[in-house]
Amino acid sequence: MIHFLMVVSKQGKPRISRFFTRQANQITMQNAVTRLCLRDGKQEGFVNYEDLVLVYKLYVNLWFIAGVSQDENELAILELFQNLVETMNEYFGKVTEVDILFNMDRVYMIIDEMIINGNIAETCRGRILVPLQLMDAAK
Repeated sequence: MIHFLMVVSKQGKPRISRFFTRQANQITMQNAVTRLCLRDGKQEGFVNYEDLVLVYKLYVNLWFIAGVSQDENELAILELFQNLVETMNEYFGKVTEVDILFNMDRVYMIIDEMIINGNIAETCRGRILVPLQLMDAAK
């Protein structure tokens, strides 16, 4: 199960964070997780943190970090990151940190289409983008 998903800048500033389970102190946890993953120095990896496994990957200038249960497949989470980036690239063109900052509502919609209650629900980019395309067409 995915407990949270975060997108963090290279400087460690959180850009997107979605918690799927209740955490006692989310801000403290976010800061600790960010420091732990960025300090590692690798571009991707797995780290144990309390009762979770942190899966993280660097895409250009953004870190994608997920806290998952011990029994979750870490490689599937890396594939989820790749699918998320490809989906955002398809929607925004070539996604940048600025796109994420100015279109947070759309990024959250993409994440919510992909992950429901901490479980991966949809991986088909076409289906993920349908609500956004409908919303854009209504303008």
